[in-house]
Amino acid sequence: MSPGADHPSVALHDVADLADPDWTDAGEELRRVPRDVAATVNVAARERIRHPAGCEIRFVPRGTETVRLTLSAAAESVARPFWGSFQGEEVLELGPEPTTFELSVPEPLTDLSPDAAVEAASAFDPWVCRVRFEPWAPVALHDVTGECRPPDPAETPDRRYLAYGTSITEGAAASATHLNYVSRVARGLDLDAINLGMSGAAYCEPAVADYIAGRDDWDVATLALSVNMANRGFTVEQFRERAAYLVETVAAADPDRPVVCATLFPYHADLRESGDRERARAYREALESVVEGCDSGNVSVVDGRGLSATDGLTTDLLHPGDAGMESIADGLAARVGDALDG
Repeated sequence: MSPGADHPSVALHDVADLADPDWTDAGEELRRVPRDVAATVNVAARERIRHPAGCEIRFVPRGTETVRLTLSAAAESVARPFWGSFQGEEVLELGPEPTTFELSVPEPLTDLSPDAAVEAASAFDPWVCRVRFEPWAPVALHDVTGECRPPDPAETPDRRYLAYGTSITEGAAASATHLNYVSRVARGLDLDAINLGMSGAAYCEPAVADYIAGRDDWDVATLALSVNMANRGFTVEQFRERAAYLVETVAAADPDRPVVCATLFPYHADLRESGDRERARAYREALESVVEGCDSGNVSVVDGRGLSATDGLTTDLLHPGDAGMESIADGLAARVGDALDG
């Protein structure tokens, strides 16, 4: 079953598979990775790819028609409608009980001046409704009613940015999903984001490498590698081996698609008196050596310490807050932009 086949009037973005939800008797759970790939990764990753970081339901209403979406979530969560790049004022509160939400083009957007409309449509047309989910809990789409259609290609960005990494990539401590570094980089460079952050579970597994390399729907990728492995007991050599396969496989898939790797962002190993600074240094050097030894000319590496200021972290001294996400995005966008212009 292709994602969205039962709901042809909408597009499901960053959704690779649908499944039967386990908290309700109906609906289709949105999943970021196909089930055959999920079956080959670690148990924690199988769970995290159920969480809809980066997933969106997109549609263009017919005129000022009201479109009704029925949604549910495994636990309390929210979704935020955007109209193109305009942030909607309402927040959709989701829970295990399916709830129907009514959405129509906000009145002020119905008479944008021609100049404003052209400027606003630089990446997304302002009439494209984007229901953007927080990664707090799995979600399911139950029903779509009302006159609408999926966006045309000309109404969405023409290039896509895929990001793989840990909870930092998934956006764990950002105040909202549109404020994580992946969303910020995408917005700043007029890219469409695919978020493959796997909170607590980014172990650079071969199945993930093969899956990312086999996808033909991205133009640039970032690989933030990997504080999960540093914190979960993987040796430096185990990390180096897995990172080498990931980087080399993804980079070799298409020499025209740039791949930007980021070493560990600053975290508690660097900052606490009890931290293992030597291990953090070794992990960073391992990834740098992997990139230096890669035969593909489309891969580069950036030192994560230069992307995120220490005071941009939350108090766990691991996850960047909103300020840290902004800092990472600013630095990473510059590198991604240069790679694309390359």
